[in-house]
Amino acid sequence: MKNEFSAFLADGQILVFLAEYQGECLASAIIIFWQGMAFYHQGASSQKYPKIPASHLLQWEVIKEAKKRGCKIYNFWGIIPIENFKKHPWYGLTLFKMGFGGYKKEYVKTQDLPLSIRYWLTFAFEKLRKKKRGF
Repeated sequence: MKNEFSAFLADGQILVFLAEYQGECLASAIIIFWQGMAFYHQGASSQKYPKIPASHLLQWEVIKEAKKRGCKIYNFWGIIPIENFKKHPWYGLTLFKMGFGGYKKEYVKTQDLPLSIRYWLTFAFEKLRKKKRGF
């Protein structure tokens, strides 16, 4: 992650956004700006103050920054498939993303390029974990 961040930082194509309440960080997002698009690359939020819409405000600030940079597209970077929708652990995250409107667009699926034997260990672990969770 550090190398990835540094690669985009050199050209000012990446920003970290933080939403704070009473001195505590409640939400964060790493956004990549590239070729007229903004990508919601990583994010996190706390449920400590569930009535404070920190994540919504944070996304609004990201959208304003994207517009300021001339971006025409804001990519929330994935939602879950509709089948088994409510049973999926990312159901709430998908509802959050869909709540901003927009449209769904499918791209080529992410592909891995194995560079070491450790990749296959991680791959096997993730497959087992996915099967255990019922996906």
